Amino acid sequence: MFGMFNKNSIPKIARVLPPALIDAFEKQNFYSTHEVKSVFDSELKTEHNIEYAFAMFCSQPDFEELNLESTYSDLRTDVSKKCFGSWPRFNFESLLDYSRRSTMGGDGGGFGGDGSCGDGGCGGGGGE
Repeated sequence: MFGMFNKNSIPKIARVLPPALIDAFEKQNFYSTHEVKSVFDSELKTEHNIEYAFAMFCSQPDFEELNLESTYSDLRTDVSKKCFGSWPRFNFESLLDYSRRSTMGGDGGGFGGDGSCGDGGCGGGGGE
């Protein structure tokens, strides 16, 4: 039973790591795999689901150098479903906002809540 509490959920990673990465390495669009691993280890104390952190916070080329079984795209799709209502275009700013919202008493979810951004049509400067 207690083992279940040691596992890092995707939302927990998205809540905990953004501010910790900024504290440790300044705000960046992407972090190196070494930076992510360092903060992940210090904040979460286990490597369970670390591949999600790499997909959230590292660039795709840096992620692919790790030669993991999971793909960057598949992991980011899982993150988008769990944290952003399936909105696929999240970035570090989105993750930081998710973290801030979840620490203010919400669950951090609800970004694109009904999944209406799933087609990639949200945001950007499209004009009508």
